[in-house]
Amino acid sequence: MVDAQMKRGFLEACVLAVLARGESYGYQIIKEVPPTLGLTESTLYPLLKRLEGAGCITVRSAEHNGRLRKYYRITKPGRARVAAFIEEWNEVEAIYRFVSDATAKKVEPREEAPSKKRTAKTAPLNDRASQSTIPGSRQTCKIEGAAL
Repeated sequence: MVDAQMKRGFLEACVLAVLARGESYGYQIIKEVPPTLGLTESTLYPLLKRLEGAGCITVRSAEHNGRLRKYYRITKPGRARVAAFIEEWNEVEAIYRFVSDATAKKVEPREEAPSKKRTAKTAPLNDRASQSTIPGSRQTCKIEGAAL
């Protein structure tokens, strides 16, 4: 199940992606967004209002079959937000790949002799690149390949 915050970001990106194809209206947007996200009118219209307030979309009203219908169109800032989402996704995907690969490989930790134990301060310079100090502490973790 997708986290609520993550789902909200996905919904925003999907609605903007639909509008990147061209101007659309509420019901049509709901039909075009992937059904797995469960987009409903009660979710869509507040989202459209937020996107309008953020300058990501514009709204115009036009008569359709005797009724007033709102049409939504993406703006340059909206397109920039879609581009940022895609860029962020590339980073998230890399993290998922790392976690998946790292947990797929079982590597037994190496044991070092107590007298030869090294820290970032005492390790040779070429070894320091593979060590990382945890912020706010004096602990050092050694990163070897993709093992956790």
